[in-house]
Formats: sequence, C-alpha cells, structure tokens
Amino acid sequence: MIARLAPEHRQARHAPYLHFLEALRDADFEGDIAPDYANRTVLATDNSLYQRLPQAVLYPRGAEDLERIARLAGRDDFRRVVLAPRGGGTGTNGQSLTDGLVVDVSKHMTAILDIDVAARRVRVQAGVVKDQLNAALKPFGLFFAPELSTSNRATLGGMIATDASGQGSCEYGKTRDHVLALDSVLLGGERLTTRPVDEAELDALCERDDAVGRVHREARAIIDTERERIRDTFPPLNRCLTGYDLAHLRTVDGKFDLNSVLCGAEGSLAFTSEAVLNVLPIPAHSTLVNVRYAGFMDAL
Repeated sequence: MIARLAPEHRQARHAPYLHFLEALRDADFEGDIAPDYANRTVLATDNSLYQRLPQAVLYPRGAEDLERIARLAGRDDFRRVVLAPRGGGTGTNGQSLTDGLVVDVSKHMTAILDIDVAARRVRVQAGVVKDQLNAALKPFGLFFAPELSTSNRATLGGMIATDASGQGSCEYGKTRDHVLALDSVLLGGERLTTRPVDEAELDALCERDDAVGRVHREARAIIDTERERIRDTFPPLNRCLTGYDLAHLRTVDGKFDLNSVLCGAEGSLAFTSEAVLNVLPIPAHSTLVNVRYAGFMDAL
C-alpha cells in the first residue's frame, strides 16, 4: 500500500520553484501550469510503489512550450530546479516521480501528425498513446509493433524514454528498433533532431558551434575512443537497463545514431517532442503456444 502523504506537504512549496513558474508565465507558456494540490497529488504516484509530491505540474501544448521550460531550466538562477518528463505514468520504477516539477505531455501533445502508408512510417507527438496510434493505423493494415500490457495508456514518448518492449519482443524487438528519428529539446532550449547519419553528416554536425554540436562531438568521442572499454564493461544484453546504450552509437552499417542513447534515457538527456517511427503490416494469422512446466523452478 502506498504511504499517505504527510499533511505538511500540502503547503510545502519552495521559492525557486515559485519563481520558475512565475518566469514561465512571463515567457508566454501556452500550456497549463498546475500548482494546485489536486494535480500534484494525482501525479505524485505512477505504476510503482513510490510516491513523490511535485511542486507543480506543467502540461505543455507543443515543442515551443518544451523549449520555454528548457530555456528557463538552463539559466544559472534555476539550476536547482528539478524536472521530470512524464507520459502515461506506467513505469514501475518511479521514473516520472519527482519532488520538483512534472512535465506531462499526455494532456495536450497527443497528435498523430502524419501517416505515410507507402513508406510505412508515422510522425507523432510524444503524448500519443500506443493503442491510439494502432487504432489510426488499423484501416491501413499497419501497426506499431512493440507490445505492452499497458498499451491503452502508455505514451510513445514514455516508450521511447524506457526503450519499452514486451510480448512479441523476440520477433519485433524493442522500441528503439522502430525509431527512425526524434525531435528533442535540450537543456537551454535548443532543438535536436536525431537520426542515423553518415560520416560526412556527422562531421558537419560536430562543426556546429552550439549545443547540438557539443552533443555530437562528445558522443562521437565516447564511442570512438572508449569502444573497447564499453564492450568489456557492459554485458551484451538485448535491452540496455544499466545506463545509456553507448555500445550502439555506431550502427552495424557504420552510421552514427544518437537515438541509441536517447531511447532508454528516461528523459534525463532531453525532452522528447516528436518521433518518426516505422510501422509494420498487421500479421494475417496469429498462433498461441502453451508451454507447460511441472513447477515454478522448472519454468525458471
């Protein structure tokens, strides 16, 4: 049972956060700013056993609002402000919980922006729910493959943040295997578009004199100088659950793909605004295989 929030927490508000919310209003934030106790209490829990009462909840309406949040968070006077991105709150480890500010994309950023049937790809905002996407794809005979038990409320942004997988993962892989491109917002408010790039494109990105350039230079240096150490330190798991997936910054065909670390980063590196995903034909047939074991330990 989740512990009851202490009564004194109802009024426990910290000055840096109040100043941040005031500055966000002055920056023409178009979404909802919810410092009320009701919103804070609802988002103090997720699908885990943990509970953290946030200072307030932010509901951005789009990428521009994420930029406004990240731009303020990058200021020196707001360096102590903690932000936690949130989708459907289906994580079981308390990933979206914080004592700071929750940034919830599931309220407004729910648009399916494009369905390209011929290319079998879609462009979606981070707050789109997986079942919502598959319902839109069904008339075209397509579906987004990673299967989750929480697919009626799990958002695609959350699936990207956790590199989610589930039933069918042996056949279809995990979320990262279906991510073609991401549109993210870095601390400081700069937009970052990521997809696999060749060496010439990577050179051009590394030459940029901005946050995007710094990110690419740092990530390139890590994989090119620490490849053997990464290989020797991290076990060869199908899904990276022990940190950033640095091993796959270089793809099998030699391209450089920052999505390998953004997927599974739990929102710690950037806000996910939009994603381009590949989708697959709905299988014509499905088969249920029932494997029986004599006991629990035999099944293990």
